[in-house]
Amino acid sequence: MGLQGSLETFSLPEILQLISVQQKSGVLKLTSGDDVAVIFFENGRIVSTRDRRRNAKDPLKPFLVKTGRLSEAQLRQVETIEAESRRELTDILLTGNYVTSEELTRTVEDQVQDTLHQLLTWKTGQYHFSGDARTVPKFAVNVRLNTEGLLMESMRRMDEMARIRQTLSSPAMVLRPKPLATPPKEMTDAERRTLPLVDGLRPLRDVVTQSRLVEFEAMEALHHLVEIGVLEVSLGAVPARAPSLATAPLARPAPAPTGALALGVGGLALAGSIALGLWVTPPVMQRLSVEPAIVPYGADVEATNDAARLTVALEVYRSVRGQYPPDLSTLGREGFLPTDETARVVARYHYQTDGSVYTRIER
Repeated sequence: MGLQGSLETFSLPEILQLISVQQKSGVLKLTSGDDVAVIFFENGRIVSTRDRRRNAKDPLKPFLVKTGRLSEAQLRQVETIEAESRRELTDILLTGNYVTSEELTRTVEDQVQDTLHQLLTWKTGQYHFSGDARTVPKFAVNVRLNTEGLLMESMRRMDEMARIRQTLSSPAMVLRPKPLATPPKEMTDAERRTLPLVDGLRPLRDVVTQSRLVEFEAMEALHHLVEIGVLEVSLGAVPARAPSLATAPLARPAPAPTGALALGVGGLALAGSIALGLWVTPPVMQRLSVEPAIVPYGADVEATNDAARLTVALEVYRSVRGQYPPDLSTLGREGFLPTDETARVVARYHYQTDGSVYTRIER
């Protein structure tokens, strides 16, 4: 089956459904400007979005790093072996014990889903499907994913992301633990990985990057934690609302004085200006220069923020490790609290625990 045309007239979901229903095997090539992507099918199921002829553009490589399966240094090692031996990427990963077979299979499935989610945002471009089963690649790890299931999940993600963006509208936005909030006992893996990263300092983009999750999974987890009241948007990150110009009543202009009245008003204004300059302005300026107005950051506010973040960190630690930490410094060593914040709470609180319950008393 040969199929080609423009994405403006025949959308990607329609193309995918056609290939799935007719259970075709082959490769669908998509181009949009300088971007090129491929989707391989076997009997209507998606088996890969990787083109072995474009190793430098292999989408699995950055995905492995983004999700924490490989470090940048390990990826460079793998690419060196790949260039020297001409072996396939997944074969190198398995024989070199970089990942297990189960981890790699799950990673490939997640990468296919994430790639498809990105491709569905393309509104313009060209497509070409070649229905030749001989073009379907074979890898050390092979998957056969239900095309309609992947498509439905991608559409759900697009709809959900639009809803998430109404609350988490900017990558520069800062979230913080809500004072006195307690994390739920049951949390998803994505929520457990993102919650410790929220400290009221990191912008949203850094939390997503450091979570080692795909953007949608991290954003979905953070949005849910905001919805249930565990996190909140930092007020310092919310732009001040501009005052409405329509609410200020328009002042009625005073009638212009005429004749002798105008002369009298002018004289009073001149006398007032002289008096203001001689007797009022110097003391005011002296006071401003000596006693500037300072609004200190209240110690009680800082203590409240530290206490709230400490509560969140302790509960997250318990949900991840199964018990409370033996001491507060453990929270910093294991990344559940920033180092400077850990030092403050260690100095501020006496802490004791048997693992299942804890007590903390301010010094």
